[in-house]
Amino acid sequence: MLLKEVEITYVSPCLADSSKIRLKAELSDDVSEVMPYLNAVVKNAIYNYEAAHLTLFKEFRLITLYPKEMAMIKALNTTDAWQVIDWLQELINRTYEKLEEIEPDYRLKKRPHPLQLYSWLPKTNCRQCGWQTCLAFAAHLFIGQEDLKKCNPLFTDEYREQREVMLELASALGYGEEVNLY
Repeated sequence: MLLKEVEITYVSPCLADSSKIRLKAELSDDVSEVMPYLNAVVKNAIYNYEAAHLTLFKEFRLITLYPKEMAMIKALNTTDAWQVIDWLQELINRTYEKLEEIEPDYRLKKRPHPLQLYSWLPKTNCRQCGWQTCLAFAAHLFIGQEDLKKCNPLFTDEYREQREVMLELASALGYGEEVNLY
């Protein structure tokens, strides 16, 4: 086991969404050794080797992991934050246990921008997904608050090419896939 404990040290309302919280926490152990391995296993991770931090999404929550601390934004409340912390701690420890089986990834991966997502949507503004525009849908898809499957036109024969590209982009964002180390 690499990471034994996590202690929340700061909680405040989220600046991006006042109905949610943001927090900082101290880690009992230095997790920098496992970061390139997490970058390999978590599709939506962005690892910056030189700055020694790894950023990833857990659904709509944004988590930044530093060697001995972490920050999270958009947690629903402290109960939700603890559930995500437990998930992250398990992910870190299981990845650490499997280091010899995982090829580390030191690359700085780029996430597709919301406008890139929008450019591959049908742009019908049909509202079948529940949003007023395809651009709004793309923005919510980008932050993990929407499911690509809600875009009904995309899953017709007419938009087959766009669908294939969007499925690849969604995969690059890490949506629709669970981290599986086992």
